[in-house]
Amino acid sequence: MELKLIGQMLRRWSWLLIIGLLIGGGVGYALSVYQTPEYVASTKLLVMEPLGNNVNKVNNLNDKELADTYMELLKTQPILDSASQKVGKTIKDANIKIARVRDTGMLVLTVRDTDPQAAALMANVLVEVLIEYNEALQMSRFSSSEQSLELQVKEIEDELNKLEADIEQRSDRSVEEQRRSAEEQKVELEGQIFALQGEIARLEQDIDDLTPKSLPNELPPPLSLEQRSMLNEKRTQLSQKQFLLDLYQKTYFKLALESGPTAAETTTGSENLEQANLVLYRQLYSTLQSNYEAVRLARMQNTPNVVQVERAAPSSVPIQSGPIHYIILGAILGLLVTGTIAFILEYMDDTLKTPQDVNNILGLPVVGTVVSESGMMKQEGTPYVSAHPRSPMAETFRTLRTNLEFASVDKPLKTILITSPGIGQGKTTIAANLAAVMAQANKRVILLEGDLRRPRVHSVLGMSNQVGLSDVFRGQMDIRDVARYSKVKDLAVITSGALPPNPAELLGSVRMTQILARLVESASVVIIDSPPFVVTDSTVLASKVDGVLLVIQPGKTHAEAARTMLAQLNRAGAHVVGVVLNRVSRKDSSYYGYYRYENEMTTVVNDTRPAERAADDTTRRGLAAMFNKRDPHVKNDIGKEAV
Repeated sequence: MELKLIGQMLRRWSWLLIIGLLIGGGVGYALSVYQTPEYVASTKLLVMEPLGNNVNKVNNLNDKELADTYMELLKTQPILDSASQKVGKTIKDANIKIARVRDTGMLVLTVRDTDPQAAALMANVLVEVLIEYNEALQMSRFSSSEQSLELQVKEIEDELNKLEADIEQRSDRSVEEQRRSAEEQKVELEGQIFALQGEIARLEQDIDDLTPKSLPNELPPPLSLEQRSMLNEKRTQLSQKQFLLDLYQKTYFKLALESGPTAAETTTGSENLEQANLVLYRQLYSTLQSNYEAVRLARMQNTPNVVQVERAAPSSVPIQSGPIHYIILGAILGLLVTGTIAFILEYMDDTLKTPQDVNNILGLPVVGTVVSESGMMKQEGTPYVSAHPRSPMAETFRTLRTNLEFASVDKPLKTILITSPGIGQGKTTIAANLAAVMAQANKRVILLEGDLRRPRVHSVLGMSNQVGLSDVFRGQMDIRDVARYSKVKDLAVITSGALPPNPAELLGSVRMTQILARLVESASVVIIDSPPFVVTDSTVLASKVDGVLLVIQPGKTHAEAARTMLAQLNRAGAHVVGVVLNRVSRKDSSYYGYYRYENEMTTVVNDTRPAERAADDTTRRGLAAMFNKRDPHVKNDIGKEAV
């Protein structure tokens, strides 16, 4: 679509676009007034790498992945529910926004709410819950190892206390009792050693399963801290139990093989055994304490540290923009909606609007463009071009007259039929003004009313319709008797007369051909105002004239109706000269420049009216000369004035 056509379309629908702008702006203003204001509060938190990150880089995330992990963790439902419970108000995922500061480990948490105090409280509580949740989550990784070591430390403490109590409050027990006690301890230790060996075997089997079978020489993947701690713990316990088992076995065999010992020797051996056990349990206690502290240190070193750098503070300014922003946004949306509606209507509209449409669809030239003028029909029996000879409208019809003359260089147009695809498109006005402007060029012109169904020529020119063409068909009057002079020099008018019941048959008869032949002999040009193409009268007349002029109203005449009319004219053998665009809006016409000097010509136009009135007698004599040329022996009585 050309830019010029787009501009014309915008001018045609400017009223709708303005309405869309006003309605959209009003809706935007209403939204800005009745919308509940919202406030935002922001807090900053820093996610730092764990202390042991450099030691075991394989099992840790990089900076970006760590920050992204905590961004997603903040939006999880457990944290939102816990924070909502502390705040006393539901925190929705849609109300929070998390962003990472570029090239840093700092996160910015923004919370939106209708209450500024609540927004700040939500932001701060979310960070607190995140820190607590992070510590609990990381602690759960080492909780089993810590609990196991804690339990073992407790058991060793109990054994130490028991041994110390036994040494202090030792009683004189028999060798047999000591042997039974050593045997029981030996059996219990053997069972514990067997269980530990089974657990160690299972852990080692799990490690073997991690090694790909097709690559036996490939090293297994590194163990996690929890797996390493558990394996080391089981091996330490196994060595301790085996050491104790060796001591009890030696004590048991010593007590079983010795024969006839004295009470003092037995007592001394028992004391030595208890002292050895005490030393062993103290060593074991020290080892377990070291392992326990190592696990706690590993947990602390492998836990990322989350620190709140800046607390959120309540905001006093809402995030919504002022009413101007909503008005502009609403106006733009309204313009887009109405523009879309206008485009759809324009696309669905199949009427002829421009000369380019006429040329593309009908293949006919536009020989005239008549701008819409409210005073064309109110000139008291005088055509508009005669009342305003210096007006832009008169210039338009002079251009139409010139174009018709150039279109008939090879064969002069003696008879011109004016018709239109539909009713109400101004063909009668075009016919009357074209006849007047041709008469102003010193031509003898006859305007014939060819519409025997709804005639309008007599009303446009202010004449009576008592007699006319129908009386000539009936043979009651001669053609010269029904011709009337007009207020325009050299312009004669033949009205329709009484309406016949069969207009199509009359217009297609031989009598109509004879009437046209006589009119052509008496005048330079005969202009016929025919019915619209909704009836067959126009097709019948079109075959009898030299040229047909189509009148089309832009935006009203449908393309399909115009194509159908042109097809019928071609089948009838008519010569279609061109198209006249009638009632074109001033803003859509390229002839609007003429209106600039219309007021300047008013005085000149008024001065010409007396001359026109003085020309009435000349017109009377000219009409008599027309028809006397045809039959000079017949007495001329055409000098009847128009009513």
